[in-house]
Amino acid sequence: MAQHALELQPDYMLGLWVGGLALCGLGRNEEAIEYLERAALLSHAPFFVGILGCAYARAGRVEDARRLVGELEERGGRGEYIPAFAALAIFVGLGDLAGIRGALSKVIEEATAAFTISAICGHFLETFRTDPEIDRLHVELFDSRRP
Repeated sequence: MAQHALELQPDYMLGLWVGGLALCGLGRNEEAIEYLERAALLSHAPFFVGILGCAYARAGRVEDARRLVGELEERGGRGEYIPAFAALAIFVGLGDLAGIRGALSKVIEEATAAFTISAICGHFLETFRTDPEIDRLHVELFDSRRP
């Protein structure tokens, strides 16, 4: 579906995002990167930068992923609002447990909707629920009583 949408409209952001995530989920990370680099080029929003960083990490391009974490931190340091879920996606791709814990804590503090995390890196985050702190934070994030 995303491929067809992109044939009709090559810069369709939803198609780039969904197509990139789908390819990443299939382990076709280099192909995913093509979609996600295009999305990040068109809209340098932290959302797309985070997903791209996740794909870089999953493709073994660790330095590229870490560079994007640094970019997000730098942008935040200049006063731009950078939601915690952007870095979370990259830390999940990297398998950085400390980074995942810290970003999940900030996601909860920011009252980010659980759906947002599901849409960005939820499938990949599940892998890390064997870590007791990540599991606790995940349960808290998805608690239906949370505001």
